[in-house]
Amino acid sequence: MKQQTRVRVYGGKNGFAASHFLVGMGKCERLHGHNYCVTVEICGEPDDNGVIIDFHDLNLAVSKVCQSLDHRVLIAKDEKRYKLRAGESEVEVIFGEKRFLFPAADCVIVPVSATTVEKISCHLLGAILKELDKGSYTGFKWIEVGVSEGSKQMALCRRELG
Repeated sequence: MKQQTRVRVYGGKNGFAASHFLVGMGKCERLHGHNYCVTVEICGEPDDNGVIIDFHDLNLAVSKVCQSLDHRVLIAKDEKRYKLRAGESEVEVIFGEKRFLFPAADCVIVPVSATTVEKISCHLLGAILKELDKGSYTGFKWIEVGVSEGSKQMALCRRELG
């Protein structure tokens, strides 16, 4: 019988509160926010110590990435349906009849086409892997990141690694 070993972290500091808006999504075009929860699952071969990854290292990486988005306005860098102007002191977004003007320090311009949980989960996956690359973890088969914006809905992004 083939067996897989996986680890999963969730809760605690593995989340963030942020606001955003979604072009073409009706009421979601209005500025609104969520308390996002992030779950990370990794499948791999346990090392000589019997672990896939040290939970402390994984939680630290996830928390660091989440903190970079916490209490910020998330703006999609690659959204083609609006005009984005990011200056040193302010960020302006114009689409249709709407114009948002935010202090630059309150924003994170995310390299995605929309700030949906689907796109954010994939962005977080890449950012978490970059944080973990600083360590010595090489035995991962895949990593999956889930982002929920409510108690009953979550988007998942998985990347095969080995």
